[in-house]
Amino acid sequence: MYIDLTLNNFLSLFLILVGIGAGIALIMVLLKANTILKNVKDVLDVNTKAIDTTIKQIPVITYNVNELTKELNTTITMLRPEVNFLLSDVRMISGKVNRLTGTVVETTEKAKATVYDLTNSLVNAGHSLKYGTKGIVDYLFTIKEVSEKIMNVLKK
Repeated sequence: MYIDLTLNNFLSLFLILVGIGAGIALIMVLLKANTILKNVKDVLDVNTKAIDTTIKQIPVITYNVNELTKELNTTITMLRPEVNFLLSDVRMISGKVNRLTGTVVETTEKAKATVYDLTNSLVNAGHSLKYGTKGIVDYLFTIKEVSEKIMNVLKK
């Protein structure tokens, strides 16, 4: 038993199979779309009351937002000079703090130098007392030098 298969028959068979496949795919897509639409309908049925309430409240919500915006603009307009005044005060205080910080640093440096000078003077006086003093005059001269150094330090 022979079946004569020509190119025309083969192409017809191929197109019929492709058509059947496309039809099956279309049916599957339509079934999926039907399932999705059923789910949407169920959600809408359950939430219809909430959706209606929300839609009815939209004008009230819009009015409230507009009123809040107006009040906010009025408040900002009223507070703008106060904020500018506060900013200028903050700038002034910041400048004073910067100057005070500079003064503290400068005073600290002077105190450090004074302590260093005083320490050196006391060490030198100690060495001269230990190694180089021969009499009471040398002791008095050394005490005079130390007291002069201390007075110079206190004057700074």
